[in-house]
Amino acid sequence: MFLPRYVLAWDLGTAKAPDDYAAAVNDIRTALLQGVGGLVLLIGAYLTWRQLQLSRHGQATESFAAAITHLGDPNLDVRLGGIYALERISRSSSDDRRSISEILSSFVGNRSRDPQRGAAHARQAGTPPGSDVNLSLRAPDIHAALTVLGRRAPIRGQVLFLDRLVLPKANLASVRLRDADLHFSDLTEASLIGADLTRADLTGVRLAGTNLIDAVLYQSDLRDAVLTGVIAEGVDLRGTDLTRADLRNANLRGARMDYADLREATLTGADLAGASLKRVVFDEKTKWPEGFDTSRIKPTRQRNLPPISPRTYDEFAVPKLAAEKGRPSKST
Repeated sequence: MFLPRYVLAWDLGTAKAPDDYAAAVNDIRTALLQGVGGLVLLIGAYLTWRQLQLSRHGQATESFAAAITHLGDPNLDVRLGGIYALERISRSSSDDRRSISEILSSFVGNRSRDPQRGAAHARQAGTPPGSDVNLSLRAPDIHAALTVLGRRAPIRGQVLFLDRLVLPKANLASVRLRDADLHFSDLTEASLIGADLTRADLTGVRLAGTNLIDAVLYQSDLRDAVLTGVIAEGVDLRGTDLTRADLRNANLRGARMDYADLREATLTGADLAGASLKRVVFDEKTKWPEGFDTSRIKPTRQRNLPPISPRTYDEFAVPKLAAEKGRPSKST
């Protein structure tokens, strides 16, 4: 009621009041009311937006809980629906991506992990009954979960714990499993064409007969791994640790193996035509293909060689259950 008059007086100062004083006051009053109305509209819009966000968050939480519940359903179709529902949630909610990746990793591990699997299993050729069937037919839910994990957006600092998996004949072409932990896993005759396994822990993994064409295993750990008969044309093995790895009859045509550690590795019968072996590390225990001339390999300076780290795998050992021994288990 009175503010427009004070505003007009302040604006005029010592100047003469306008002839139509009442009209000027009404103009100011109208402007003030419009400003207040606009502010009210902005506050209402914000509250509406906030309510919508809270509603969406509640719906996402309900969908998240429902999807997790579906993972434990006995019906295969329901489990598949839960897996792909989690993928959709992870794409729309960046806050849930890390936890969804961990949930799917646990889902795969619970259904395909052999907790007693150790380093010696990589050298064994035996596979479980029924493993001759492709994974997508044998266990569609596990295959779907691995597919979702393999095409997820990378998460800085996250390590997927997929160790000790028994997944022969798995189709993991083009998966992105950087920094994943797959030690002691069995991926016999799997398809890893174009897969990204940069810096992955593949210690003691069994990859016999696996297709690794154009795969990236840059700086990965392949100590004691079994890669007999692998098809690995154009594979990126730069800076990998292949100490004591078994590469017999491997197809490594055009492979990039610069700076790889091949000490005590076995490459008998391997095809190294066109392979890049710049400054690879090897010793007298390295077994090369018959007739291979090691003089063409540019040697690495001895002082730059990393020491051989014989792994006892104590950090990977699975402690025995106390009930089996009748006494508390000791951590290895």
